Amino acid sequence: MKKHLLIVMITFIGYLTVTAQAVYVDSNNGDDKNNGNIDSPVFSVQKAVDLIKCGNNDRFVIKINPGIYVLDHHVSVTTEKEMKNRRIVIEATILPDDSTWTPDKMPVIINSSNKGEIPGEDNSYVISFLVNESHVTIRGIKFHGYVYPDTRYFPIARFNKTKNDLLVEQCMFVGDRDAAHIQVGVIAHGNEINVDHCIFFNARNSVVFWQDADDTIKHGNSLTNSIIYGAFQSAVWTAWPDKDFKFENNIVSNCKNVWIKNSFNTAKYSISNSVIVNNQYSKALAYNDGIKPEDFELNETKIIKEGKICLRLTDDIEKPFAVDYLHIIPGTPGYDIGAGLFRFRKQ
Repeated sequence: MKKHLLIVMITFIGYLTVTAQAVYVDSNNGDDKNNGNIDSPVFSVQKAVDLIKCGNNDRFVIKINPGIYVLDHHVSVTTEKEMKNRRIVIEATILPDDSTWTPDKMPVIINSSNKGEIPGEDNSYVISFLVNESHVTIRGIKFHGYVYPDTRYFPIARFNKTKNDLLVEQCMFVGDRDAAHIQVGVIAHGNEINVDHCIFFNARNSVVFWQDADDTIKHGNSLTNSIIYGAFQSAVWTAWPDKDFKFENNIVSNCKNVWIKNSFNTAKYSISNSVIVNNQYSKALAYNDGIKPEDFELNETKIIKEGKICLRLTDDIEKPFAVDYLHIIPGTPGYDIGAGLFRFRKQ
């Protein structure tokens, strides 16, 4: 009897070990017929999302190995499982603070899907990760712009107003106005949208904090420790009013507008410990039929407004994958803030 119970317990523990593990994705060595274990990765991000969506396992984490991942359809981030005290995590296997990390270790998302393939949404949208769940983290991934520059491409979007708690961290969004367009790096309705330690390079807009669930006042949203360079519409866009928006430790440079908010948004915002230099305009109003631009108040604390931001670009380095690529060059304005992908300084 004791031996039988021991076998049952070992079997149960083994089942938990198998079902609670992450799903691994590998565009070089994976196969969508695999089970997604670390030594048997799947090939596509879509297959990994299908596995965590399925209700018959305990998998909530997707680990993406280095490689290039081409999406021919948006990925719907959701699950049939109970989400109480759990969260969905989609992250790079090797994260920027890992001692072995280099920029070429970041998994790269490229989207080749067609406009209008998302039911119920604007037919001009193209989306990579369509988040339709609360408690979601996306971490350590690089998103490249869409190949057709007339397309409104959103690498990460959440349009379900009833969902909350979206964390995007240590991600890189790299676009080009005329060749590889990113309309908005992260666009989301609702509360608790937090973007931290990211880089937005030549995206039209970095983050749009969009509508509130009940058209009142949003809460828990933030943009921190990030580099926003070359946004040709806005570095940050707050549409609906916020009561506790947090903007700190950011670098904003070479952008058209530092901040846009909708004209009916009368919230007063604060910014702190940031470098905001060489931008065309500091503030602007969208749909300017309400408050005047001079009534757009920003409470500023420890803001540097002079100097030149110097990023580590390819012509500054002898090897193409220097560890601080697209980060602030040491000894130049903004370096001491520590904005960028790394929580801990890379040497």
